[in-house]
Amino acid sequence: MEIGGKRLLDNVSFTITRGQKVGLVGRNGQGKTTLLKVLCKKAECPDGQIHVSRGFRLCYLPQEVVVPEKGERTVFQEAEEAFSRLFEKRRQLEHLAEKLKELDENDPDHSRILEEHDTIFEELNQQGYYNIKGRIEAVLRGLGFRQDAFHLPVSSLGGGWVMRVELAKILLSSPDLILLDEPTNHLDLPSLTWLEDFLKKAEAGCIIVSHDRAFLDSVTDEIWELEQGRLHVYKGNYSYYQKEKKRRLEQQEAAWKNQQKRLQEINGFIQRFRAKATKAKQVQSRIRQLEKIELVDAPCLEQEYHFHLPEPKRAGKIVLEAKGLSKGFGKDRLFSDLSFLVKRGSKMAVVGPNGAGKSTLLKILGGRMAPDSGQVILGHNVEVAYFAQHQALEFDVEETVLDTLRLRRQDLSETRLRTILGTFMFREDDVKKRVSVLSGGEKSRLALAVIMARGANLLLLDEPTNHLDIEAQEAVRTALSQFEGSVVVVSHNRYFLDGFVDCVLEISDGKTSLFPGNVSSFLEHKESMEKVEQDDKGPINTPRHSAAGNRDSGSRLSRREKKRIVAELRQEKSRKLLPFKEKAMEIESAITALEDEKTAIEEQLSDVTTYNDQERAATLNKRYRRVKHELEGLYSSWERACQVVEEMQAEFDKRIMEAEAR
Repeated sequence: MEIGGKRLLDNVSFTITRGQKVGLVGRNGQGKTTLLKVLCKKAECPDGQIHVSRGFRLCYLPQEVVVPEKGERTVFQEAEEAFSRLFEKRRQLEHLAEKLKELDENDPDHSRILEEHDTIFEELNQQGYYNIKGRIEAVLRGLGFRQDAFHLPVSSLGGGWVMRVELAKILLSSPDLILLDEPTNHLDLPSLTWLEDFLKKAEAGCIIVSHDRAFLDSVTDEIWELEQGRLHVYKGNYSYYQKEKKRRLEQQEAAWKNQQKRLQEINGFIQRFRAKATKAKQVQSRIRQLEKIELVDAPCLEQEYHFHLPEPKRAGKIVLEAKGLSKGFGKDRLFSDLSFLVKRGSKMAVVGPNGAGKSTLLKILGGRMAPDSGQVILGHNVEVAYFAQHQALEFDVEETVLDTLRLRRQDLSETRLRTILGTFMFREDDVKKRVSVLSGGEKSRLALAVIMARGANLLLLDEPTNHLDIEAQEAVRTALSQFEGSVVVVSHNRYFLDGFVDCVLEISDGKTSLFPGNVSSFLEHKESMEKVEQDDKGPINTPRHSAAGNRDSGSRLSRREKKRIVAELRQEKSRKLLPFKEKAMEIESAITALEDEKTAIEEQLSDVTTYNDQERAATLNKRYRRVKHELEGLYSSWERACQVVEEMQAEFDKRIMEAEAR
């Protein structure tokens, strides 16, 4: 299959069954979306055939959905469409019930209609018709809809929320195969983790196109890679695919090199002895040998992304201070009395459900929006760069890539501008492309280049990985981890965030909380705390509490029962605290190593002979500043990690005391 002269699909063959979970990956422009459209017959493929078993149902969620311009259908009513077949059966059941009322029991048709009525009733019961409302509410809540949003007209929603409605309809309709094209783009972190869990438990098969590595690792058990029109299958999740692909390419490269060497030897023999009659037989044998050799394809070495952020000027120890920030729109209060510090070199992730106020907070920090109350105080020598979700929409589509950057950095030479663009993979003639012809990923890279070119030491990034493929995300992740400035980033991409953030600010239901560590640790901690709170609602937290029989909840426990419960609580305490204690010990070890290095550098800098080599002295000074900066961050992380351990320990100790008092 070709589009615009480019061959996207070349003799692609595969079989997929119910329950199979597949991640479809590949660089932007390789044909992933096209393949999904072909499978669901949204696009025609002149070559090849698609065979679908009778009764096999598949559903497709595109990257973008059309927002209805008008209409009164509510979110809940739209979700009910997933059960249209059951509603039709219900109407048949009612029609049969009316007939039965009209017929006498002795009528010949009575028993036949009664049997048909009972059959349909049983079908409805087995297919969960009488629990439709609960199923719809569970899925809508899982995808982030609040109860008061169930009765909003779909036409009043934004594109991201309409996409969630369409996703809800697909999940509720129980198809055999679900095709999802970038389903995570419009989902927040809570909805994303819910969807992961739903798809893992679902009986349906899935083909998922996603740039979220953590999502693919969690959900899929097979990776299909589209590369130059060909499909390569890897039996494992994304992490397995990465390792296996590297091994496959190494093997292919070795085989190709060996074959090339052999071909050179054969061709050399032919050229050397072609004119000699005494060697004619051997030459012809070599020629026939060449014709029979099945050529090994040269390994496809993709262009690697390497982003590098300019070294920023040194800011003060406190880069930004938020004091008592509050913001709301009308009656909706996003957050109140929010206060926190951003220190030099700190990397903070802001997470929470959509609509919680994450992007609004970034706009306030960047001076793009005023808070209702409170203030933002920038530290000494701080320069801010703000990256909005839709930054690329601000560009003039008729300008070239180079001119787009030149308009914003007129103080830089063309050589310097090209160098900056080169670090974001715009090389040679790429800089002459007009913005109008760039792909979504290329526009995102250009937007990042514009922001990073400012040389700011505080970056405020709102969903910087949208439209970037996994390789580009990895490059940005690495660049931010090496960046010596400070970062506040809004993103739902856990793997991306885990690579460089050292603290997490959560905004949810108007409340905020700050957690030391990366996003995965934060989610584990939150899940643990939610389980503790849920268990606290009962008389006591124990998975075998029901073993107490029908004992009244207010009665005292036996000594044996009490000892068992306390022992289980102590085991749970040890199990839950262990990862956080290990994290604190890990940070402590890193602190010790850096403190030793700091002492060693100080001894070298105090030696006057060090300054005989100015380059070495400068390197030592630079490393010394870096070590001090890293130590400051580690001290802060260690204090926060210890605080989390203390809070969890106190919570468990309280529950153990309550159990012992029963």
